Amino acid sequence: MVQGVEIVDGHIVDCDPATGKVISRVKCTSPKEVDAMVARARQVQQAWEHGKTLDQRVDLIKAGLKALGEKKEELASMITREMGKVISEARNEVDGATNKDLFLDNVASANRPVIVGETGGAQSLIVRDAMGVVVVLAPWNFPADEILLLSLPALCAGNTVRSEGGNRIV
Repeated sequence: MVQGVEIVDGHIVDCDPATGKVISRVKCTSPKEVDAMVARARQVQQAWEHGKTLDQRVDLIKAGLKALGEKKEELASMITREMGKVISEARNEVDGATNKDLFLDNVASANRPVIVGETGGAQSLIVRDAMGVVVVLAPWNFPADEILLLSLPALCAGNTVRSEGGNRIV
């Protein structure tokens, strides 16, 4: 058991907190599998960073969230089953998670080169570069939104993201 979550035969036992009924068993990620995932993320990162402009990356992410939004009710139902949240809270969370246009526009603005300093005086140009593969270890109190709030800025900047929620890396 890790932090109250039962692990049996290399799988997290996902239970409905209201009934105790097993919803599913989630395979734990082994260190070897993590290494392979990071290697794959490294392979595609340069194409993501240099093959797409910031605006293209943001547009693709917005499209992905819009597609995810088409499954709002399914996602809200899953959050309720897995976490015990009331359905209205789960729906609100999913709505917020799938409607990130303003957030993404703000992130994109922050990623554009900026000149700072005095006009006619010393100035600096701030350019934000991607770092490569970013690993996000997100809490699960807001499962639909936490991973996005941490991953989307990294993706917009041209990084690739390997995300793990809860205790899936064992």
